[in-house]
Amino acid sequence: MIRYFSLMCLLVPCFLGCGGEAEQLASQTPVSATEEAESNALVNSPTDVVGQFLDEVRRGGEDSLAESLLTRTAQSELRRIGQTVQPIGSPDASFQVTRAEMVPDEPGSALVHSLWVEPNADGTNTTNQVVWAVEQEGRYWRISGLVIAVAENEPPMVLDFENGEMMARLLAGETAESRQDNSASSSEVQAAAGNPSINR
Repeated sequence: MIRYFSLMCLLVPCFLGCGGEAEQLASQTPVSATEEAESNALVNSPTDVVGQFLDEVRRGGEDSLAESLLTRTAQSELRRIGQTVQPIGSPDASFQVTRAEMVPDEPGSALVHSLWVEPNADGTNTTNQVVWAVEQEGRYWRISGLVIAVAENEPPMVLDFENGEMMARLLAGETAESRQDNSASSSEVQAAAGNPSINR
């Protein structure tokens, strides 16, 4: 059962894009594309980069700059496993970047706290608390991973964007779970169709 809550339902599909096309594009113009994205991204502080990343996730679209806001290592690892970042978008959602703190004894590393709020069909809101790992690369800050609360009484979920193997396992599990859910739904429909007494 998927229990990633609303933000995870957006973040995980972010990486289920056209990996082959991303690799081809990156191999053709890796430096110029990064430089252009950096010049367009106002990310002069740890909170800036998280705020812009969440806004890109909320907006979605093929022209999203979300991937350029990850560290170069994270981008390289995603290309290595054949994935790209293309947010599906959630225009009704909102977010708040609440605070940032430098990591002790790790210069150029910070943790940024945020809230992601998404409305439900019944009029209530689902709020996710997320802590982002942010690294300084030259003049810019970039995202290397995150920790998100999954459910009460369960440990938080850690996503290390710079660990290709971890991301590949996560994405493979998400895809398999989606197939399983679809298969279960199909079986239920077939069972209902084959049993006239159901829902009478």
